[in-house]
Amino acid sequence: MSTVIEQAPVIASTTASTPPAVAADHGFDNGHFAAKGSGDNIYRGPLEPLAITRHASIRAAAEAMYTDGYVTVPEALDRAEVAELRALMDSMGGPDEQYEHKNWCFNKHVSTDFHGDARLLKYIDRTGLIEVVEAVLGPACRIIGGSMWVTGKGRAMGMHVDAQPVKLPADIAADPRVRMPIFSGTVHFYLDDLCQELGPTLVIPGSHRAGHAPHNEPTWNGVAPRMVMFGAGGACFFRHDLWHGAAMNSSDRRRYMMQVHYSHPTLGIWNPPAKSMDAAVFAAATPRQRRLLGGGQAPAAGDPKQDPPKRAA
Repeated sequence: MSTVIEQAPVIASTTASTPPAVAADHGFDNGHFAAKGSGDNIYRGPLEPLAITRHASIRAAAEAMYTDGYVTVPEALDRAEVAELRALMDSMGGPDEQYEHKNWCFNKHVSTDFHGDARLLKYIDRTGLIEVVEAVLGPACRIIGGSMWVTGKGRAMGMHVDAQPVKLPADIAADPRVRMPIFSGTVHFYLDDLCQELGPTLVIPGSHRAGHAPHNEPTWNGVAPRMVMFGAGGACFFRHDLWHGAAMNSSDRRRYMMQVHYSHPTLGIWNPPAKSMDAAVFAAATPRQRRLLGGGQAPAAGDPKQDPPKRAA
C-alpha cells in the first residue's frame, strides 16, 4: 500500500526562514538539525552539466563522497527496468487531479513500500551503488525510506540539504583535516533522458563542507550548481548534507525519479522503526536485502501481510 507524501509548493525558496533548533522550555540552540534551507536559494544563473565520472574502484567512488559529496552511475538501470518503474509509478497513488497544484505544478510524491512489494527488491542493492553505500555508511546500513516522484512544468527547487547532522564554522568545515562522517544519503534513479528543460537535479560539488544549510545562498564558495544529466536509467548517490535542488521544468513533460534513502545503523534504529516484511518479500529477499530492510524477521503468524483475507466463496 502506498502513502502519499504531502508537500507544499516551493516557488521562490526552499523553506520558510527557520531559526536554529531551539528548545522551547529553555531557550537555547541545542545544535540539532532544524531546517533544510532558508531564504531565497533558487539559482537563476546559467547552468552547466555536472561532469559524469566513472570511478575506477569502489574505494575511489567512496572517497569521492568525502571530496565531491556524490557519485554518479550511468546506466544503473536498463531500459526495461526504466519502463517497469515508470508504469509502477503511474499506477500508484490517486488520480492525477489530486497532484495538480494551482499556480505551481504537477507534484506526485508517493512513498515506496520496499517491505511490501517484492518487485522493488532489485533496486535497493544495485551493483556499483550498494558497495559505495556500504563503504561510507557501514556494512550494517539500513534503508530508512524512499519515494516515487513525478513532477511537471513549473516545478523548481532551491538549494537545500536533506540533513545537516553537525553545524560547523566555515573555517573548521573547510579544514582538510576534518573528515565529517556520512550519516545518511540518497540514491536517485532517473527515469528520463534528462535535459535542462525537464528540470534536472542540481548539485553543488563539495558543498557538504559548508558546515551549514544554505541561507539566501544559491551558490557556495563561488561554485554554481551543476545539472545532473543522464540518459534514462542513470543514478546519483549523494550525502544528505550536500547542497542540492532542481532546475525549473519548463517543458510540457513530467520528470520521473525514484529515491532510496539509506542511513548508518544508529539512525536506522528509529528512522523509521524496522517493520516486518511481506511474506513474498521475505521469501524473495537475499540476506543483504533483508538486512537493508531492517533485519531478518519474517512476518509473524496471523500478520495480515502473511495471511491475506480469503475471498468469499
